Formats: sequence, C-alpha cells, structure tokens
Amino acid sequence: MKQEISNITILERLQKLAPDMRGSFSTPSLFNLIGARSALGAQRAIKRLVNSGVLFRCQRGIYVTKNFDLWTVAARIDDETAYVSMESVLAKNGLIGTVVDGHVSVVTTKKYKRGCHVRDKRIDFYSIDQKLFFGFYNTRGILVADNEKAYLDLLYYYNRGHRFVIDPLNEVDCTQLNLSKINAYLKKYKNPKFVSFVKRKLYG
Repeated sequence: MKQEISNITILERLQKLAPDMRGSFSTPSLFNLIGARSALGAQRAIKRLVNSGVLFRCQRGIYVTKNFDLWTVAARIDDETAYVSMESVLAKNGLIGTVVDGHVSVVTTKKYKRGCHVRDKRIDFYSIDQKLFFGFYNTRGILVADNEKAYLDLLYYYNRGHRFVIDPLNEVDCTQLNLSKINAYLKKYKNPKFVSFVKRKLYG
C-alpha cells in the first residue's frame, strides 16, 4: 500500500520543528506535522517514527525526540495545572550547589499523580492544594516557581516526610531569598506548625 506521506518528508518536518518544540510533541501537534489524510494514517506514521527510533513515547499523547527538554515535557504532561519547583529551580538559579541532572520536580493540583520516566530521565509530581498554587511565572510556555516559592515547596514536602538529593535545612543559600516575599507567601498557609517551622529555619 502506498504511504500517504513519505518517511523522509515527515522526518524533515520533524527535524525542522524539533528545536522550537524543544523536542516534545503532543499527538495533535504530530497529526498536524504529518499532514496525513486520516487519523489512521497519522497513527501509522507515528508508529513508524517510534519503531525507527526517531520518536519515543513518553506517556499517552506525549512523544519526544532524542534531544528533548525535560522541563518542557513536564509542562506538556500537566499543562496549566503544574509548575516546576523545589530543587530543580533552586539548582538552576544557583541557590544549591548540587546539580540535579536528568530529573525535575513538579508541583501539581492533580491528586495522586505518580512520577514517570522519560527515557533515562525522571519527572516527580507532588500534589498541592489549589489554595497554595501560586508563586510561579510563565517562561516560554512553562510554569516555573520563583526562588521563594520553590524553597517553601521544598520545606513543605520535607516537613511532610519527603526526602531529596539535598538537605533543605543546610544546603540552600537562603541569603539569595527575598524574605519579604516569603513572609507574604506564608500568610496563605493555614498550617501554623509549618509557618513556625519555616520561620525558625529562616530567623532562628
């Protein structure tokens, strides 16, 4: 059977768009890229790309190329209901010395969302109440916590029993944090024990 569109043409389109997409594609974006005459034809083309090692299935509806940006993938998985935070942000901005390579921590309003592997990299999800879903900005379509919220998130989950590759109590350069902003953020937390925990850490 004659293919609706050649593999070479699809590969050329994919290579051209991959840098702008940062190596991450949703199924609808691939359908548009392939330009097949039917959904079945597009699905077959995607399957050929996966079988040939050009694309890799991340999870349902998300595919990546070999050189993909992990933060972008994390953003595509949870769309506007999650933001990158904690040690991922603090490491990127130089507040911790440990390089968190091949891993990203994401805070999401979705409940009981499990972490996942994307090839040899990992995304960990941490559920949070909608009332605490703040303190982030949008950069190139990715929601990212500011340093202050990233640190509060780190302490929040540490206080709830989660452990990380760093020690949140001793390995974060708190001199780079805006304490006025942290105090404003803390007013949104209704747990007095957590608020006291943070203030003891920051003010002694």
